[in-house]
Amino acid sequence: MNTTHSAILIAVEDPVLHPEAMHVAAATGRPVIETTNIGDITRHFHRASAVLVDVAMASKLSNNKRRDRVFLLDSDPGPSDWKTAMAIHAEQAILLPAQASELLSALGREDTKRATTSGHVIGVVGAVGGTGTSTLAAALARKRGESATTVLIDAVPASGGIDLLLGIEDVPGARWPDVGLRRGTVHAADVLKALPRTADAVAVLSTARSNILDPFELCAADIAAAIACFLNAEQSIDVIVDLPTAGLDPTILEQLTHLVLVVPAEVRAVAAARALYLELQQFHMSITCVLRHRGWSGLDVAEVEEILGTDIVAEVGSIHRLAKSVEMHGLTGSLPRVLSSACVAVLGELAEVAA
Repeated sequence: MNTTHSAILIAVEDPVLHPEAMHVAAATGRPVIETTNIGDITRHFHRASAVLVDVAMASKLSNNKRRDRVFLLDSDPGPSDWKTAMAIHAEQAILLPAQASELLSALGREDTKRATTSGHVIGVVGAVGGTGTSTLAAALARKRGESATTVLIDAVPASGGIDLLLGIEDVPGARWPDVGLRRGTVHAADVLKALPRTADAVAVLSTARSNILDPFELCAADIAAAIACFLNAEQSIDVIVDLPTAGLDPTILEQLTHLVLVVPAEVRAVAAARALYLELQQFHMSITCVLRHRGWSGLDVAEVEEILGTDIVAEVGSIHRLAKSVEMHGLTGSLPRVLSSACVAVLGELAEVAA
């Protein structure tokens, strides 16, 4: 059973503060997640019941989504580092052991205001163009939709509309210009009802097509607002985001819980992937790499893994007749076995990270 939602996350590097924090957390009777690994902290940060962090670890964190029940710990007699506390939007700055009883009381209260139903936000991006990123994102959304409420977000302004790729361009429903997520409070349930869906019930937020010049221009703020809307839903909603190859916006990247990087098995593409992989490390999200064979491949799996410094979890080669089928009918019916297997591998990685 996953007890992350009731657990207390302790990210304390200070050798004096650490046993004090552990003692208070143990007294609550809640499970404890103890780590100073930034990747583990990022995975659990928004799912744990509460977070205890010291100044050293706080400098490596971001609380841009503004979760509550974050407590900055300092050693008695202080003073507390209020500047750091404000930077991470901490609920309180606590001095230990002097304020141990106060911290225990805060940890013991019921966290009724905190949503524990937030789903995963999975971005899919290609190291270079022409890697079939949108196809993988659509397939991943359909696969995820078999077991969870899922929304596929088209975050590529000039994509032409990912609804076309799925063959649902004629299905009535709201597209990007219609949803107005930045114009005020919009409930996720209402957005879900308004969006077009695939035959297997995946909701799709797609760019639109028009016969007239449309003044609407999709921007990072629209995408970030959509992700936040679904994360704050009363029900758990998983979000798959088809990201553009160029111009990745930090605001969006900070909202992702997982990123799938699609890498062609070619020398220049892998070199580009390595640079992008290093850049993405600053966002402290889990990254899964999928190797794409588009015709002749100059590198094998072992060589790509050595260059990237990480494992390849799946390979996707050219799929016979897929391009024609998608062009004529969209990505409908049963997923090709290779594509389905890649999605299963990616979702398996996601499950391991969330466990």
